[in-house]
Amino acid sequence: MRRIIFILVLLVAGLHPYLSSAQRPGVGLTLSGGGAKGLAHIGILQAIDSAGLKIDYVTGTSMGSIVGALYAIGYSGDSIEAMARRLDWNQLFSNQPVLTDISYEEKAEYNRYMIEIPFEYGKPKLTSGVISGEQLWLELAKMCWPVRDVKDFSKFNIPFKCIATDVATGEIVTLDSGEVVSCMRASMAIPSVFTAVRIGNRKLVDGGVVRNFPSITAKEMGADIIIGSNVSSGLRTAEELQTPIDILYQLGFYKDAEDFVEARKITDVYIHHDLKGYGPAAFGSIDSILEEGRQRGREMYPVFKRMADSLNALHPEAPPELNRLPRVPDIEITDIAVKGLLHSDEKFFRGRLGLQPGGCYTPDMIREAILNVYGTRFYKQITYHMNPLGYGKSQLEIDVEETPLTYVKLGLHYNTFTNISAVVNITQRNFVVPNSRAFVTAAVSENPRLRGEYFKYLGRKRRMGFGLGAYYENNPLNYYDNFKKIQEYRSKYANVDVHMQFMLNRIMAIGIGTRWEYIRVKPKLSPFVELDGNNKQYQSFFYYGLNTIDRKLYPTRGALISLEGGMVYGQNPDLRLKMNGQNLPLDSMGFNFNDYQRVLLKMNYYFPLGRKSTLNLNGYAGFNFNYDLELLNDFMIGGVTDFSRNQIPFVGLYDGEINTSSVGALQLGWQYEAFRNIFIIPRVNAAVYDLNGKAEPKYRYVTGYGITAGYSSRLGPMEITLMYSDQAKYLKGYVNLGFHF
Repeated sequence: MRRIIFILVLLVAGLHPYLSSAQRPGVGLTLSGGGAKGLAHIGILQAIDSAGLKIDYVTGTSMGSIVGALYAIGYSGDSIEAMARRLDWNQLFSNQPVLTDISYEEKAEYNRYMIEIPFEYGKPKLTSGVISGEQLWLELAKMCWPVRDVKDFSKFNIPFKCIATDVATGEIVTLDSGEVVSCMRASMAIPSVFTAVRIGNRKLVDGGVVRNFPSITAKEMGADIIIGSNVSSGLRTAEELQTPIDILYQLGFYKDAEDFVEARKITDVYIHHDLKGYGPAAFGSIDSILEEGRQRGREMYPVFKRMADSLNALHPEAPPELNRLPRVPDIEITDIAVKGLLHSDEKFFRGRLGLQPGGCYTPDMIREAILNVYGTRFYKQITYHMNPLGYGKSQLEIDVEETPLTYVKLGLHYNTFTNISAVVNITQRNFVVPNSRAFVTAAVSENPRLRGEYFKYLGRKRRMGFGLGAYYENNPLNYYDNFKKIQEYRSKYANVDVHMQFMLNRIMAIGIGTRWEYIRVKPKLSPFVELDGNNKQYQSFFYYGLNTIDRKLYPTRGALISLEGGMVYGQNPDLRLKMNGQNLPLDSMGFNFNDYQRVLLKMNYYFPLGRKSTLNLNGYAGFNFNYDLELLNDFMIGGVTDFSRNQIPFVGLYDGEINTSSVGALQLGWQYEAFRNIFIIPRVNAAVYDLNGKAEPKYRYVTGYGITAGYSSRLGPMEITLMYSDQAKYLKGYVNLGFHF
């Protein structure tokens, strides 16, 4: 309390020169940078609003520029807090787009490799940072929509300036006009983390390098009294510099430390936030950071109230409104200009965009249109701004930075069933013809796999696609009797397919196709009846896919559904039945190579139960109708991960412990994040199989249980599972490391 009274005395003394002035002194507000810690500024804004103190100038750097710009535009402190709590800051500051923003045709290959190296003109391409910040940019554009036509920041409800650094010269760059979203983004472009932002002929990065606490800028704007909120802890001590990265980071902020000496001197009300336990990337601690800001705001409220009362007594005026956002009319987009396209087709871009000149659009509609294009992965970043063309009319100008056409991607995978493999992928866009994507992926292992796909966008809105695909796998295939392995096979499978696909939206697609299939089984020596040889067949099919899960690893919400059904025909077998080296007639086992129908359905649902808890419900069904074969096209029940042809995952059994022509299975799991990125997942499942009446009794059933300890890493999931089946009656271990092929 004594400290607050002391500040009040100093404040009154500071106001004394203005007591006899006819002009109301201008109050400036300065907000420092500091990453996630900058959200503590919001508590100070709330206290200022509660005190009824009118702010005349706002300056900010990095996160302070975001919070400060929103306040200057007209948002209240409470409104900014509501937005801060709504946003997923970890995702906004991630170097990967949100999975739900990726187009359906790209989701399967997206974010499943440990290393991704872009190439341009045959050489690796390095960027000025690893995070382009598309999601952050779109969110900021939505927030700043009320001032979309205001290019002079002095015309905001409160005049505003933010600070950036010219990466070429190291000079301070004061941003006070242009596109406010670009300026905010430039001010927080942490060197080597976020990509630099080009404004005019300059490349700009985080202003914290040169002026993290821009009270000097507020003074230059005309502020007579300066309130400064600082969340930065300044230069670290020698004891805190433990690594070469720490030292390099420290070197980059010497200039700011020198600037801060003068900035602190001219600040009349200096507020320092004690956030030593938090780093700039502590977005997982938003609640506690916001609470610290609120606490400091409560402490400073008497100061702000006394200042407001003193100023109002001398210079009476109406109290400031809490919501100062300007009212803007609906706008008509009269023209759409697209800039920055080099390799991609503008017709493709506009087709996916779906916006038409002459239409009226909200910021949400524009955001969705941008994401429809961005989700194709042809573009690294897409930004937009409005050029006013008179009352209610604007030109939509879109700036595009394209993704490099070629990527080489690498990963590692280990699985109890397939052992260890190195995974290599080459992806090429605009391969042979524009608006296309081709890739080849190989798993180098004792159980090798190969996949290739070519996809060409078609149609006016580019929602149609023509695809060619090829696949090969060479796996062990174990034959079980009463859950005991009695025979070992090698199974080779290859296919070539052609299909047409229609993307209903970013999350859903339907299609039809035909594939040629080759199946080869080769037994090891055994005293049992053996099937040896190959079969070739055709399959015409339809399929439906839905993918709304929120992330690749350990989803917390959404659904993943795949349905495929069709006809198998044109079988051309070259098979032999043997026992003790003697051939047996195929019909002795009842084999019939007639045409048959098949359907395979896989459904995975994720329901959030809380911040760390998710309910997982999975359903599987596979049916071969009019099918009189065994082993070749059976559904294989077992395994924790789903990555083999015709596999029905089942906790409690190893891969393929049951082979059957028909199966229905349900699995219930509970995913709990015990620590950051560390998960505990208990599961229980049950299945019925042999539903076509070939077995006695007419169907069989199996139940199983398991518990998984998993870690979400850059390599992919790292999981160990202990599991048990009531029918197999012994405890099993299962290991999966990395993304499977």
